[in-house]
Amino acid sequence: MADTKDGDRSGGPQRLPIKVILPNQGKERLVQSGGSKPKPFRPVTVEYRASLRTQVKAIQKTVIPAVAKRVGGVPVRVKVLSNAVAKSHRPDNLFSVNTCPIIGAGGLGELFLKGTPAGLDKLGQEIESNQSERIIKELSAVEVIEPVTPSLRRRKVAPLDILKRSPRRRDGFLTRVKLFDYGAGADQERLVEDFINSANDAKVKVRQAGYAPNSFTFEVECQSADQVESISRIVGVRSIGPMPVLRTVTPRALNIQPSIGHLPTAADTDGDFPIVAVVDTGVSDANPELKTWIIGRESFVADPHRNPTHGTFVAGLICWGGRLNPNLKDISQGPCGVFDVQVIPNGDPSYGEIDAITESEFLVSLDTALKQHANRIKVWNLSLGTDEVCSLDDFSSFAQQLDDLQERYQVSFVLSAGNYNTPPLLDYPREGNQLPNGRITSPADSVLGITVGAISHIAYKAKGPKLDHPSAFSRHGAGPNHIIKPEFVHYGGTCSTDAAHISGIRSIYQTGSGEDLGTSFSTPLVSRSLAETYHQITPTPSPVLARALLTHHARDPRNGCRIPDGEEDYFGFGRPVPPPYCLECTPHNSTLIFEDTLRPGYFLEWDDFPYPASLTQDGRYFGEVWMTVAFAPARGSQWGTEYCETHIEASFGVYYPKKSRETGKISHPFKGLVPPEHKNPGLLYESYQVRELRKWAPVRTYHGNFNPKGERGDRWRLKLQLLSRHGIDQDRQTAKPQPFSLILTIADPEGKAPVYDQMAQVIRNRFQANNLVVRAAAQIRART
Repeated sequence: MADTKDGDRSGGPQRLPIKVILPNQGKERLVQSGGSKPKPFRPVTVEYRASLRTQVKAIQKTVIPAVAKRVGGVPVRVKVLSNAVAKSHRPDNLFSVNTCPIIGAGGLGELFLKGTPAGLDKLGQEIESNQSERIIKELSAVEVIEPVTPSLRRRKVAPLDILKRSPRRRDGFLTRVKLFDYGAGADQERLVEDFINSANDAKVKVRQAGYAPNSFTFEVECQSADQVESISRIVGVRSIGPMPVLRTVTPRALNIQPSIGHLPTAADTDGDFPIVAVVDTGVSDANPELKTWIIGRESFVADPHRNPTHGTFVAGLICWGGRLNPNLKDISQGPCGVFDVQVIPNGDPSYGEIDAITESEFLVSLDTALKQHANRIKVWNLSLGTDEVCSLDDFSSFAQQLDDLQERYQVSFVLSAGNYNTPPLLDYPREGNQLPNGRITSPADSVLGITVGAISHIAYKAKGPKLDHPSAFSRHGAGPNHIIKPEFVHYGGTCSTDAAHISGIRSIYQTGSGEDLGTSFSTPLVSRSLAETYHQITPTPSPVLARALLTHHARDPRNGCRIPDGEEDYFGFGRPVPPPYCLECTPHNSTLIFEDTLRPGYFLEWDDFPYPASLTQDGRYFGEVWMTVAFAPARGSQWGTEYCETHIEASFGVYYPKKSRETGKISHPFKGLVPPEHKNPGLLYESYQVRELRKWAPVRTYHGNFNPKGERGDRWRLKLQLLSRHGIDQDRQTAKPQPFSLILTIADPEGKAPVYDQMAQVIRNRFQANNLVVRAAAQIRART
């Protein structure tokens, strides 16, 4: 795949509107089912069946009698072979409503069942005697069937260690407990009731404030290791661990300048301007110019614990990032306001009295602010994090709650990737222990959130990053299920790996300015670009479309090209381009937006798709095509690494003539010419990685370059298909449709062909389409 740069960004009258293809113009077609004969993964012998049957009997004998009357059943853990975890291999017939149904998943190859007395009897019979080809294949995939143990619930951490790592409150230590989800019905109600009663018996306090009721996540206050042990023995508990505490970067305040002149105020602006909610430590009103950009405030921090230093620095970058750092690229100079949401208390003992805020407390405050202001403010900057390194096979409870809030209020959270603070810091390329230790921290694994890493604005000759390489402190991906995290990078300061040499990004400290570094400060630069995208499009776009537009034109900061395969865990999709560049076309490219819905069991296609004549010659197609598909997937918190339950696959290519060597007849098969990027082969075995891991991601990019040789074909076709799992598509008549946004650009990489005019003409004849309406951006008047 050739690396080609984005289109012309020289400005001027050449910019042309994106075309929006109205929905319901693609043809919906039924997906044809089929499949090969079931093939076992290993021989299913009499001895193998007897071993599995013995495991089931052990559960019946030791676990069921103690809890069946109270709860109705017990969670059972099943491990399957690593090459049997794909959707098509899942043992849904062996573990069904007739036996012990699957109620969730954990890590790779880990399933959880609901085991009842009758269901375990029936499962034992199936294991012993069922000879169907399908059941034999499913049996061959099973490695172990066992009860869920207290150690497993604690993730093999000792109760005392959980207590030591939990934040202290007046009466004890706060832990976070998550229950199993049996699904709708009386058994789940009994499971929750049993948990509450058992917790009361252990004399621990239980609260669900901040967590959605259907998340079955609780704040549990324990006073002793024995109480932690007691909670981990409750049958309905899925996990128990320390309650995460939110943190921000302790300010360094480098290269302080006592005052800054000529910074514009809100009064210098003509027209309305975008707003970003800064969810942080608060924004100081000591700077009179910055104060004019604050359009409102909410505070959840008591006066003795307020320290607005970090939040003020973040707000300064949102309002004046480009003016304070004029030599940095892709930071617009346009106006942007701030809504101050003060939730993080002072954590710097040198400043004054300190306090901390837990995950559950933060969620309560954030929900309160969203209820009041989400209709007006669509971008919420969260330059904060925890010390909880994100798992590769499980999405954090914090991230899941943020996903629910974003979906409920139709907003976008922009999150920092997290900072690695233990010298020596991270090299690039990263290797050895840096790979697991330097991964992103919760809640940067939010599926609907946009996560931002930091890149260096200077080059170190030794012991440090090169220009535009990841900063030595910036954490990397991938996220759980290998989704791309962070999605974007921007400038956040830099340092040498021994932290001896530091060069920060500049923003506001009280009445003056200074330098600091951290992913906290690359994040607001992306937040302001996203807020500008929301603000300039009318009517206001969906969060999915806004995210897709920012992703579509993001590029490698080192060279303006596509991010190479294998580097997306560090750069994401690249550094985003602020409006207006991501909202318009040039004469040599044409960008189309499709917003529509897909139904389970069907696909949409646009056959005989138009392609510009200027890129067609002698039966061959030339040019470059890139696509971005974005959607908010259906999600299930009980499914662990399979949290995302829907996925959209896109293909764009040609039907081409193919002559049979045997018969001489000519057929016209379809050939995709714009493959997905960043398939991440190499982990596990390749076929599973390509099919199952990055496939379940909320944003996917595709790229194809046909120059210089061209591609032969008859006609073009665009196709999108919805994939789902966990049975959410079983009833096609009632299954919930999946909305999506697809952005497609056809371009001449040589910048010569009249692509835009030719596509505009054929689109008028072929589709019902509108121009993407982009209002003029507010301008800051020059002071006289």
